[in-house]
Amino acid sequence: MNITFLKYFFVLLIILCVGFSLRHYHYTTLPRHGATFDEFAWTWLGINLIQHGVPISWSPHPQYTQRKHLIYQGAAFWIVRPYLEHPPLFGLVAGGSALLNGAHDMYSVTLHNMRKLSLGLGLFSMVMIFVLTNALYGRGIALFSTLLYATVPTIVIGSRIVQNENFLIPFWLLALFLVHRYLKTGKKRFRNVAALIAGLLSLAKVPWLVVGLSLGMILSYKGKWKDAFFVGGVTVLFFSVFIFYGLYFDKKLFLDLWTLQLARYDITFTGFFSLFTHPLLVDRYYLDGWILFGWFAIFLLARNFKEHFFILLPFLAYLVVYVFAIPDEASHGWYRYPFYPFLLTASALVIREEWKKISLVSLFFLFIVGFSLLGTVWQPVFGFSYIVYRLFILFVTLAMIYFLWRKQNQRLPQIFLASWITIFIIFNIFSVILYIE
Repeated sequence: MNITFLKYFFVLLIILCVGFSLRHYHYTTLPRHGATFDEFAWTWLGINLIQHGVPISWSPHPQYTQRKHLIYQGAAFWIVRPYLEHPPLFGLVAGGSALLNGAHDMYSVTLHNMRKLSLGLGLFSMVMIFVLTNALYGRGIALFSTLLYATVPTIVIGSRIVQNENFLIPFWLLALFLVHRYLKTGKKRFRNVAALIAGLLSLAKVPWLVVGLSLGMILSYKGKWKDAFFVGGVTVLFFSVFIFYGLYFDKKLFLDLWTLQLARYDITFTGFFSLFTHPLLVDRYYLDGWILFGWFAIFLLARNFKEHFFILLPFLAYLVVYVFAIPDEASHGWYRYPFYPFLLTASALVIREEWKKISLVSLFFLFIVGFSLLGTVWQPVFGFSYIVYRLFILFVTLAMIYFLWRKQNQRLPQIFLASWITIFIIFNIFSVILYIE
């Protein structure tokens, strides 16, 4: 091992420790109990499959005829059987994890024994962000992307919940990495494992067919049509297991639930715009400038599609699935989580370009991220201050004007930008610590 490798490894280890510590901080209380009762739905599904061989969980839908009322931990549920709204894989993972962490059956499930799984998935996601971006762009961008994913408040707090999206993210990134390795080496074992992951993820949630779709898009873009069809075929083959699973337990109920799922969402022309106008963390609004800037950055990145297709194609695949199937669902912020690895990687890349040659993009970045972090750090502690607000605007604007007018000194704007990024990372950490509901 050389000194450079050890230096990067040490920095990565610190980032992972910070990210894990932030996720562990009050993880059983924030988000609060009841922010989403899907945590119980997934866990109960898995526990009952493991212990009784039957999918049993809670659901409010009238299509179920076998149901009973339950009051559990102060909340009312309809317990239904067989529970066929979703494929079983993530339920098995969540239920198995809860049992390993102290639950004895569905009536002894708590946030404490459920959310330990989320801590592991959050750590895995940070590692995979580094692994993928390191393969695509090198260690510098990899460390910066991982640092953002480790500290951005929306991602840290959202990753604490037991939701399928938090299960999808690390394995999707792993599949993308394996396809990248296949394109680099030509070794089919990488493609085969990526296809296996895509197929298994389709058994966790129906929209996770997007993984097979995204891999196929990347392979076909590189002219690997046979490989694209292979990945697609494996994904569909695995997904067919869910079809047989549903038909086996109750054919009529399964088909009725499919009819419901295809028409239950409030899909409108404003659905896409809600991504920007209604920022959600879990079930509460939370204005996070890093996420908003990420959307700006991903569209900037699209100007150079050929260089960044490995980030843009998966993002595009999920965007199409999101707009087609799952927009405007009230208080369901986790539907947006699969965008975030790509948004933050795009942010890291755009900021790197600003580091090379500063532009008005830097002013937009400082305003949108700075305003949101002042709102989540300064205001809760000291209260809103017109003086602080206006001084920040004046200082940043005047500095940017100076840098843009006097282009010969590139070192000074780099120091300026690096200083604010450091401040913003510190503010990220305090935003997580100060977060309450």
